[in-house]
Amino acid sequence: MKRNLIIFIALIIILFPSISNGRTEEDLDYIDVKIGKTYELLERVRISTDSGMSIYQKDDKVDALMELPGNTMYISLSLGRYDEIDVYDDSNTYVATLPANGTVIFGEGDSETSLMSVDGKKYRGYITFIGSRNGLYVINHVNIEDYLYGVVPKEIPSLSSEEALKAQAVAARSYAYSTMNKHINEGFNVCDTTHCQVYGGYDAEQPTTNKAVDQTLGLVAEYDGNIASTVFHSSSGGHTESSENVWGGRVPYLVAVEDPFSLNTVNSKWEIVMDSDSLNQKLMSGGIDIGELRSIDIMETTESGRVVELILNGSRGSAEVSGERFRSLIGTTTIKSTLFSVGTNTDSQDMNDSTIYAATERRIQMLEGDRGKISIISGDERIGSYSDESIAVIGDRGVFTYKTPETVDISRGSVVISGRGFGHGIGMSQYGAIEMAKQGFDFEEILEHYYTGIEITKY
Repeated sequence: MKRNLIIFIALIIILFPSISNGRTEEDLDYIDVKIGKTYELLERVRISTDSGMSIYQKDDKVDALMELPGNTMYISLSLGRYDEIDVYDDSNTYVATLPANGTVIFGEGDSETSLMSVDGKKYRGYITFIGSRNGLYVINHVNIEDYLYGVVPKEIPSLSSEEALKAQAVAARSYAYSTMNKHINEGFNVCDTTHCQVYGGYDAEQPTTNKAVDQTLGLVAEYDGNIASTVFHSSSGGHTESSENVWGGRVPYLVAVEDPFSLNTVNSKWEIVMDSDSLNQKLMSGGIDIGELRSIDIMETTESGRVVELILNGSRGSAEVSGERFRSLIGTTTIKSTLFSVGTNTDSQDMNDSTIYAATERRIQMLEGDRGKISIISGDERIGSYSDESIAVIGDRGVFTYKTPETVDISRGSVVISGRGFGHGIGMSQYGAIEMAKQGFDFEEILEHYYTGIEITKY
């Protein structure tokens, strides 16, 4: 009788799922986070609690649809289907078939104290599942404040000064609300990686960061009446960057600011040395086949000094790449930011002194021509070669002075890449925030320094 009742309830859920086209008032306090890996067909997910488990409709967390037999269940995609899951108990007995569309949630009962374990890792709130052609997604349906408990300690050292932790809590909360639709086409709101925000669940929580979340309950950064997308990074290296110089779109509160607080902190300066063979292999793996790399021309930088564009010159041709792509090719933890310069540890630097450049106010461009055959005719009709470190050029707004692109010959030695900061450089520098807190700034002052024109309000 009990088994028939379970199957009957499961059929009702499948035939009449509670699907909402919008978020209910209650759901505004919750966020759906994809956690862990994607499970393949026939691969089972183990979920468990300490004191019983029930199934609820997502929009009704009070009245349980049914209580499950035991504290441990195994979930997998139904054979041949990706829109249904099969549920088995701890003795491998089939329990029910449920929709894999995120409308049915598994929970311990009381959402205030509920802890769900997924393959041994604990999470607050509820667990649900979404099937796709890629496999089975495990989703943590969790209150946003509880979600932040698992985010803040993964994004900033938990022993940081209190005001820095509070600044991170407000930035993380604002970013969560402003990116609710980041994965909406996949059936959930955000993932648990750096693509969204790193989320470690209950196991990652720390008393200091939980306190920071509680002390800033509901506070967000707003700009012009909308919640700001408060992106952040580890260290700016002394100057943050404007969004349009990295991502192409101007955001009025994500503009470059001087950041002396990020000097002399973790990753404020770094240097790597790579032999030319290793560099060639990295480029080849990334699809850049120009033969043996011989030199690098840094063609354009932003006002803060970050590399926008460079040219890789090889034995079989050249490739023009962005600073961000070059960083990605070599490794974002190796080249920690695009605020870098390139040098060599040999005596083989050979600057080409016979190159012509033209420029607008924002961009310098090397002109095409046969190198070595270009000369400069001065006003007194003397002919000479260009050899200065900077050049005055006529742009669309007058005469400007540019430092010429840096050309480094690396064909006979190792490459030395020296840089400052860690991350994209946009928004709040976390180690800058830590230093500001040490110097007596409160969390609102920290946020207002890094996000131009924002206001801290209660959501």
